[in-house]
Amino acid sequence: MTHQAYNPNRLYRDSEHRLLGGVCAGIAEYFGINRLLVRIVTLISLFLFTLPTFIGYGLALVLLKKKPQGQKTEQEETRFWQSVHRSSKDTLHKVHEQFSSMEKRMQDMESYLTSRTYKLDQAFDKLRD
Repeated sequence: MTHQAYNPNRLYRDSEHRLLGGVCAGIAEYFGINRLLVRIVTLISLFLFTLPTFIGYGLALVLLKKKPQGQKTEQEETRFWQSVHRSSKDTLHKVHEQFSSMEKRMQDMESYLTSRTYKLDQAFDKLRD
């Protein structure tokens, strides 16, 4: 059996938190919502739309791969990938904001390092030593 790499952009069945096949747990993890909520919606859907829900769940059970075991991601990374799933435009905007913020900080550091204040601070530090 070959080792399968975890891809956070892919929908998996979550066998670690499964009740039946891990489909609802996988959907909940992919979209970053509560597993119980997904299970309740699936159960309601099963009563209202029995055949389509049963067929859809069965297909998901057969077609979705199991989530690779031992793939622990940090909570911040998980939130990031879940936000990418929701809206790529918002994600691109957030990344742009982060880069703009970093650029501003770099400009501030550069202006400080090339200023007279920096040279004075260094001279005072040498006097203290």
